[in-house]
Amino acid sequence: MKKLRKKKHIKAKLLFAVFVLIAASIYIDICLRPVVITVAQYRVQSLISKAVNNAIITVMDETSYSYTDLVDIVKNDSQEILSINYNSLNINKLRSELVKTTIEETQKLPVTNLYIPIGNITSIDILQNKGPKLKFTITPSSYVEADVESVFQNTGINQINHQIFITLKVTANALIPNYSTSVYSENKVCVAETVIIGKVPDTIGDGILYSDN
Repeated sequence: MKKLRKKKHIKAKLLFAVFVLIAASIYIDICLRPVVITVAQYRVQSLISKAVNNAIITVMDETSYSYTDLVDIVKNDSQEILSINYNSLNINKLRSELVKTTIEETQKLPVTNLYIPIGNITSIDILQNKGPKLKFTITPSSYVEADVESVFQNTGINQINHQIFITLKVTANALIPNYSTSVYSENKVCVAETVIIGKVPDTIGDGILYSDN
């Protein structure tokens, strides 16, 4: 009879210990999750920005497209502007090269270790950045796309500043054991620019987004 009671007592203690362990794990996860996700987002955002900037610098250094390679301004004998036509082939080549190089750069992103002091999971200021550090491994992955935008700005009488931008849109995922988060980044690069003298026609060729600011 005593042995049976002792076994029940031990079993109750074990069940209580398991319950406490589960409750503690849930509490730590609730407290830790927002900290891990926030730190991971900052880290991945930094890595992605660096990768995209490297891609832009590489492509712009290696390509030699001028404004006239991307845009053809048609004028009459009186030098009045009849139309502005885009060289879609060259623009798409440049856009594709930027996307390809950005993907290559983001694929080079290393697996990164993330260390968070256990004191950071509490709301006690004095314990912030204190205690043993919990280690997490971030494995970044990304998706890249690009848009082309044409912008005209009045800069004076019969003077229009024309710019062509390519906006790189990167969605990066931070895959962490038991956690995951995503980061969205946009980087706009001016790939061509000139000042047009004369009235810009209402019709712009080849369907690139037109913006008049």
